[in-house]
Amino acid sequence: MNAMKRAALIEKEWILHKPIEDFVLKEVRELTFNRARGLIALFKEGCETAYIARYREDVHGGLSPEKIRKAKDTYLAAVHLNSKVASSITTITGKLTGLDEKRAVTERLKGCDDMEEVSDITKEFAPGSRKTKANIARGLGLEGPALKVLNGEFVDFCSLITREMKTVRDVEENMKALVADLINKDEEVRKIALKIVKLQTNVRMTVTSKLTREVEKKIETEAVKKVRERYREVIGLTRTAYHIMSHTVSALNRGSEEGVIAWKVELNPSDVTKMHPFQKKTVHRNMQNFFQSAYFYSINTYTVPMLERGVKRFLSKSSEERSITVFGRNVEQLFSQKGVHSKYVIALDPGSIVKAAFLEPNGKVIDMDQFSFSFRAPTFDSRGIEILKNWAKQTMGKDIVVAVGNGSNTYGTQTAVSTMIQNEAFPKEIDVCFCVVPEHGASKYSCTDAAREEFGEDVDIKLISAVSIGRRLIDPMSEYVKIEPQHLGKGQYQLSINEKSLKGKLVDVVRDRVSLIGVDLNLASEALLRNICGLNSTTAAEIVKYRMQKGRFKSRAELKKVKGIGDVSFQQCSGFLTVSRPDELDQPAKKRFKTPDGVAGWSPLDTTTVHPDHYGIALKLISKLNLTVEQIVSGADISFTNLTPEEEEIIKLLRDKPDLKPPPVMMKKCRALKNLRVNEVFLGTVTNTVSSFSEAYLTIVNLRPILECSST
Repeated sequence: MNAMKRAALIEKEWILHKPIEDFVLKEVRELTFNRARGLIALFKEGCETAYIARYREDVHGGLSPEKIRKAKDTYLAAVHLNSKVASSITTITGKLTGLDEKRAVTERLKGCDDMEEVSDITKEFAPGSRKTKANIARGLGLEGPALKVLNGEFVDFCSLITREMKTVRDVEENMKALVADLINKDEEVRKIALKIVKLQTNVRMTVTSKLTREVEKKIETEAVKKVRERYREVIGLTRTAYHIMSHTVSALNRGSEEGVIAWKVELNPSDVTKMHPFQKKTVHRNMQNFFQSAYFYSINTYTVPMLERGVKRFLSKSSEERSITVFGRNVEQLFSQKGVHSKYVIALDPGSIVKAAFLEPNGKVIDMDQFSFSFRAPTFDSRGIEILKNWAKQTMGKDIVVAVGNGSNTYGTQTAVSTMIQNEAFPKEIDVCFCVVPEHGASKYSCTDAAREEFGEDVDIKLISAVSIGRRLIDPMSEYVKIEPQHLGKGQYQLSINEKSLKGKLVDVVRDRVSLIGVDLNLASEALLRNICGLNSTTAAEIVKYRMQKGRFKSRAELKKVKGIGDVSFQQCSGFLTVSRPDELDQPAKKRFKTPDGVAGWSPLDTTTVHPDHYGIALKLISKLNLTVEQIVSGADISFTNLTPEEEEIIKLLRDKPDLKPPPVMMKKCRALKNLRVNEVFLGTVTNTVSSFSEAYLTIVNLRPILECSST
């Protein structure tokens, strides 16, 4: 777990008026109060999302990993809010002298629901900020009279004339600003405001956008024309806030960050007035005209601008959350693809210069090279063709699959490979086919320290991208975890999300997906292991070091021998790491390995998702059913009756297997749109979805990857 998150779990005394469970319940409505409390207890213990999702359904009641992650993010945000409020109370009250004023600001801070409210209150007391009209009025001693007006009492403005306020007009203006401020901060007003901000009312509100002034000044330049083309769908936008799509908000935020677009939310003030709690407020009859003036001043000066900012923040936050959710779903599909382990792989990174790599079935690099591509034919140059033919002769009779990256010129490269296959350029005794592999982030990985460590400083980094493409076909998850999440190309506008939020949340998503799919403890790379629930870069390195020194792990229990893996780490990670049946068990007893002292030997349960904490229950159940682990795991048509809920959960875990997707479609011949026949049906693969449409790559017919289809 991230060290920062661990630190956040060390809470200060809870001082907010609202219990922490309420914060979680507000964001995850599927929970009951007791389930929210149970989840919070697990978060405090340091439990990660994947562990909770799989092994603590008794607490969360069947929530998805996304919902559990949302609950955890909300919990951490609430802990941070509580800490911020505590420090703000200390800071602000230290500047005040009156007990009543200290008590009032303390209560206001303790009633905050989010950091924005804390920030607003803090600004009131920051150096130089007390110059607002309302605060000036407070400084003149008008808060008492203002409260009297709101409580239905008559206030004689003449009696409030002072050296600073020389006329009734001066008093009235100051009183108006202060009464308006008090109205805006009223608890009932804030409740209605929250509903409006969360789009839970019928208040009319519109999102509009335009080019920034800086861009308008350079409207005729070539650079601005390109920018306008990129953002043409959202420049001059006018759309109701209730129907704007999250990907559109992402585009607006990206354009805003780049200084291209200015966008805002505009509310209809009359709609706000109609549902305002003070609309029918009863005041003293001689104060009605003044109150109406202060009331409308409050709505127009404080409430409407506050709501417009709030709605904009809400739309941005919702868009970000949606982006993270979409990313998670797409990454699950990406990571869940089966690898191709039985063939040699020739990987091609397309372009005018084709980068190529020749790999063994296990991913080990045999050779790397590059050669030119002729767009006129399309074909590889003569040197490139000879390189591919020579590589094909080195497979010792094993078949070959050519993995072609899906980037620029992918179709031309596939056509060139298809032509070589059709012309029988490869040895006749081996089967050669090709497929398309996503290449997002391959060039980014090529420049990393990890890549340089594996390939050395002298290797051309452009060639490393070809190796990455090939390995994505052989062992997709192992290769994709090397890529920073924001460069995987899965989702909508990942690069538009707050950088700190993006990295943290996307890493969490990847971590959950890797864990819930699971890895073999004896085969997983260090990059894979550090993404397993309960492990980090240090413990992952120690596991690899242990394997190198001691040989393969004989059981899950042996994990406890690894430096840095204590009880909590073992609890979190062990269920996601499988240990296959050691070959030594087929040997005579005298020749078998010795299990390390104090460590349990291999169990058939080590190959399942049953947690070691539950082995005792599982073994009793298996004995009771008079079955083997293998029989239950196989999914044979066996009926189970009279099982306790605990036993039913064990059966579920025994039969739980990752839902792996098939590898890319293998082809020998390219096809184009003109090859399609009437009523011919082809199955395509949706490789990336966003909230409003799907990018569908019809790899089975090998069309250029530019087709989009509406979601249904």
